[in-house]
Amino acid sequence: MIDKNDKNKILMILFAIFILFTILTSGNILKLNKEKDSTTILGKISQIQELSVNKYYYTNIVSFKQNKKIKDLEIPFTQKSFLIKYDGVIRTGIDLNNVKIIENKNNNIKLKIKKAEILGHTIDEKNIYVYDEKTSLFNKLQIKDVFTEISKEKKSIEEKMIKEGFLEESNKNTERLLENILMGLGYENIQIVY
Repeated sequence: MIDKNDKNKILMILFAIFILFTILTSGNILKLNKEKDSTTILGKISQIQELSVNKYYYTNIVSFKQNKKIKDLEIPFTQKSFLIKYDGVIRTGIDLNNVKIIENKNNNIKLKIKKAEILGHTIDEKNIYVYDEKTSLFNKLQIKDVFTEISKEKKSIEEKMIKEGFLEESNKNTERLLENILMGLGYENIQIVY
C-alpha cells in the first residue's frame, strides 16, 4: 500500500510533468503574444538611369512637444512629446534620360544636361533612437506624429543643403565625371551645357 507521503510525491511529479509538457507543446505560455502581418500591395521593377555624384551623410535630432489648447491657453496634463535621433543620407546627381547629345563630330562632343537635383533622401531605420517619449490620457502620441515631424525635418535639411551650395558642387562633380568618362572614350573637346 502507498502511504500518504508517497502519494503526495507522485502527485507532485505528475503535476510537474504536466506543466513541463504544457510549456513544451504550446510554446506560447511564456512568450508575449505578438502578431506581425506585412503585405506588399504593389511592387514594380524599373531601370535606374541616374548618375549619382554626391552623398551627404547626417545625424539629426527631432524634438517635438504639443499641448492641447483652447485659443492660446494650454490645457494642463495634455502634453505629448518625443525626442528622436536618426541618421540620413541625401544623394544628388542627374537623370541620364535628360542628357542630350547636341553635337558629335570627330573627337568633339557637346552635351546638354539638366542641373543636378536631389535623387534620394533616405533614413537609416536601424539607427533611429527614441530618447524621450511622453503621452497623456487626453492627447495620445501617435505614429503619424513621428512620421510628420521626420518628413518636415527631411524637407528642412534639403532646403538647408541647397542654400549651402550642395547642388552647385554636384553640378561641378557631374561635369568632371562626364568629362573623365568621355575622355576615356577618346573625345578631346568636351562641352557640357545646361
